[in-house]
Amino acid sequence: MNEHVAFVIKIIRESNKLTQAELAEELGVTPGHIGSLEQGRAKPSFDIMESIIEKYKIDANMFFGKTQQDSKSIHETIVKLTQNLLSEVSEKVGAYNLPASDSE
Repeated sequence: MNEHVAFVIKIIRESNKLTQAELAEELGVTPGHIGSLEQGRAKPSFDIMESIIEKYKIDANMFFGKTQQDSKSIHETIVKLTQNLLSEVSEKVGAYNLPASDSE
């Protein structure tokens, strides 16, 4: 369960474009604690889980990943994060006006 919870916390943080320090400040913990949570070395308290659920409007079941709907929610979050990252990379590449590669 720790691996799953760790994964969910990291995905939520990254999909909201937060650093560990920023998430830690919002939750009232240290950045090191966020790191430990994301690596599965620590378990989140009920208060931390409740804060994440309320602040980021996620389904509480997402932390437990025991239903198909939860897996779908996680998948949708991953897709959203990936799309955001691809969009950012595309914008940055465009900002440099790089010529198209001629691979012929």
